[in-house]
Amino acid sequence: MKLSILDQSLLIEGKTGADAVRDTVSLAIAADELGFHRIWLSEHHNLSFLQGSSPIVLLSAIGAQTKQIRIGSGGVMLPNHSAFHIAENFRMLESLYPNRVDCGIGRASGGDAFSRSLLNGNDRITNQDFEQQVSALDMYLHDECKRAKANPSTLKAPPIWMLSGGGHRNSGIYPAENGLGLAIAAFINPNPTPEAAVEYIRRFKPSEELPEPKIILAYNCICAEDPKRLAQLKKLSDLFRLTRDSGNYMQYVPSADKLDGIHFSKQQKEYLESISGRELVGNAKQIFEQAKKIGADFYSDEIMLSMISYTLEDRISAIKALSETFQLNKKIDKNEK
Repeated sequence: MKLSILDQSLLIEGKTGADAVRDTVSLAIAADELGFHRIWLSEHHNLSFLQGSSPIVLLSAIGAQTKQIRIGSGGVMLPNHSAFHIAENFRMLESLYPNRVDCGIGRASGGDAFSRSLLNGNDRITNQDFEQQVSALDMYLHDECKRAKANPSTLKAPPIWMLSGGGHRNSGIYPAENGLGLAIAAFINPNPTPEAAVEYIRRFKPSEELPEPKIILAYNCICAEDPKRLAQLKKLSDLFRLTRDSGNYMQYVPSADKLDGIHFSKQQKEYLESISGRELVGNAKQIFEQAKKIGADFYSDEIMLSMISYTLEDRISAIKALSETFQLNKKIDKNEK
């Protein structure tokens, strides 16, 4: 099984936004050395807790400091942008880091209504609008527009991956029929259905970049070998879920000491239990067993992990333990791109 990372450039108490994005680069370098398959970056706006506002720019820095890990967006929120400009940006990345780039796209804004209005002035994006944008992006990446060419020219286009909650069996139909990858964001939707994966595989039409259907399952991951630290990380993750789902994001990652005095109500605990399907929790061996089962249920050989932690060291310790348990460095096929 392949392991990948989704990073959102968390703002940690006492640190700056610049520290947050540098931590993302450091995590990517470590993941590259440890045999992780990909690192994807998210796009968020006007949220101080999540500093990753421009994944494409940060991917360029990561690509320059890594050797084999695939780099991509998880995702670029396409309604915020011009499809033509996104095609140009990903062709630029592909020219710099050939056969390592993934173009992951989503429909959400990655921020509040006000930031969305600043980005594109339109807060009413329909499914049809989004699918037209995806079609245009694919056209520009493959030089199928007679009047406009996305530069620089490249030998191949990076594969497009569509982000989905996977909550409905039909959620994978569009990417399947257009030869795109499917990334199921289980860390957002606690109840993704395997039927979405089945329908995606059944309807998949091969494309130049993806001759076979590909599914990535993205989960929140809380991993530590020390039980006390694991409990602290779980509490942080729970607090983040509660604040995010109430529409009131945390401003930064507080220290573990500050969370000691926070106690969840019965109602909050019941809610957290109801969304527990969003996460994998435990030491590396326990995560391995959970990932195997999920992969089998969804016909996927790749799990992508999003980790909320107090420090960069927490995340690096976790991926070291996971790399060893999953034997990632022993599985690297340098010809598989």
